[in-house]
Amino acid sequence: MKRWTRIITLLLLAVLLAGLTACGRKEEKKVQSYAFSAAVVGSPAGFDPALASSDAEKTAAVHLFENLMRLQSGKNGTDVVGALASSWECIDNLDGTETYVFRLRQDAKWSDGRGVWAADFVNGWKHLVAESTGSPNAEILNMVAGYEEARAGDPDALQVRANGRNTLEVDLSCRCPYFLRSVCTAAATMPRRSDLAEKSGLVTNGPYAVKSYEDGVLTMDIAENYYDRDRLGPRTITLHFCDTAQQAVALWDEGKVDFVCGVAEESVAEQGDWLRQPCPEVTVLIVNQMAQQLESVALRQILSLAIDRTALASLAGSALHTPAEGLVPDGITSSDGSAFRTPEDIHIDNSDYARSCELARELLEQADARTAANRLTDLTILYADQGVFGALAEEIRDGWQEELGIPTRLRGASPEDMADALRDGTFHMAIITCRADRNDAEAFLQTWQSGYPENFALFHSSAYDMLLRVAAASSSSEARDAYLSDAERLLVEQGNVIPLYFTNRVYRLRSELTGLFSDGLGVFRFDAIRAAAG
Repeated sequence: MKRWTRIITLLLLAVLLAGLTACGRKEEKKVQSYAFSAAVVGSPAGFDPALASSDAEKTAAVHLFENLMRLQSGKNGTDVVGALASSWECIDNLDGTETYVFRLRQDAKWSDGRGVWAADFVNGWKHLVAESTGSPNAEILNMVAGYEEARAGDPDALQVRANGRNTLEVDLSCRCPYFLRSVCTAAATMPRRSDLAEKSGLVTNGPYAVKSYEDGVLTMDIAENYYDRDRLGPRTITLHFCDTAQQAVALWDEGKVDFVCGVAEESVAEQGDWLRQPCPEVTVLIVNQMAQQLESVALRQILSLAIDRTALASLAGSALHTPAEGLVPDGITSSDGSAFRTPEDIHIDNSDYARSCELARELLEQADARTAANRLTDLTILYADQGVFGALAEEIRDGWQEELGIPTRLRGASPEDMADALRDGTFHMAIITCRADRNDAEAFLQTWQSGYPENFALFHSSAYDMLLRVAAASSSSEARDAYLSDAERLLVEQGNVIPLYFTNRVYRLRSELTGLFSDGLGVFRFDAIRAAAG
């Protein structure tokens, strides 16, 4: 009897194990059998990550290639985790610089089967900064020691080196809290094979490999050699590169894609509700600090108060733009991956324009402000004579005339002439758009340091420069964020850089899908897409 009991028990156990194994196979098939498709606006000029400039090109790059680190959703924002780097450490040097040491995974391979080596990153980063490459993304490595010399013609001066096959060492010229989060996850800083530079065909090292590319459609399958296949959702990802927003929306309407992004204002208005994604972009009115007519801080603050930012955002397209609450756009993260801007860090109140104008008129009646206003003659706003900028300038001019009685002239210029005027400082005020290549507040604040090449406002403040220096030297992430927030507040209060509106991207994802991730810079990742439970 006992013998039969043992046999029956073993048979039941075998059936149970077989069922569990089948469930495991079923789950794996469910996860990796989904074919995902997306429509994005813009066609790639190629697939060299160093040259990727559009969101469409960068989106392709982050699926075909893999970097040292990877971003993923976290409880309080975004977390940075190891990708090709299995471990890493940051060494604080006595001179205030840093050295990063990365140890690469030994099971990571290129699509042709060769291992991914530290020398591939050395080659990729030197290729990125080489003048002959002509990359628009080279500045993302400006914190690496030797960057200036590399850009001047000696790429080998860049202080990045391989210590054996699997150890990468990088010397930084300063402390850089966002190095792992923004630099080591970027599309531009992917590894590059030196032995394949002159060969045809695309050899990649990312989670997906090219299956086909024709007629503007890129189809990628899970790479056979990818070390972390079980993490991936879609078995196949298809990117439709569309020339126009209308083409992208048409694919969505026809049910041919699961995701659409990069569409224009009119498409959003016609289609109803879309999801918003902040861009690392802010449009500002800069005031030339050398313009004696505008040397009064009080007068600049009055002018800022009398700008209807909600109206400006509406002119630019209310679905794609929101009134600025400061200089640093929404979506920019702090050192720990949470939002940089908190309710306490809102520097501009756009809730009641009428009340702001009333306050501006009250301040204008004070003796010093009225004296400064009376000196205003031939006050001119410079703007690029393209797109919506002319309408923005007219809205600002009309508001100042109606609310403050301050007359203003407008000066439209070609992009080339405007660039010359900004460089030469031959303007009173100008409307410009500021963009960042990294998700960090410093990218928007460092521009206005004394002597910075793109400080077109010619803004100079010892207190502001000191705040940025202290932030850069701080060993505490929390303290650094606080100093940067103080610097932003000071800059806005001085009124030489007057934020107008932030830019957003809008997108749609099929309701039955989940797992979409964005880096906050306009690049979406689809490798974790899955069908929502239920």
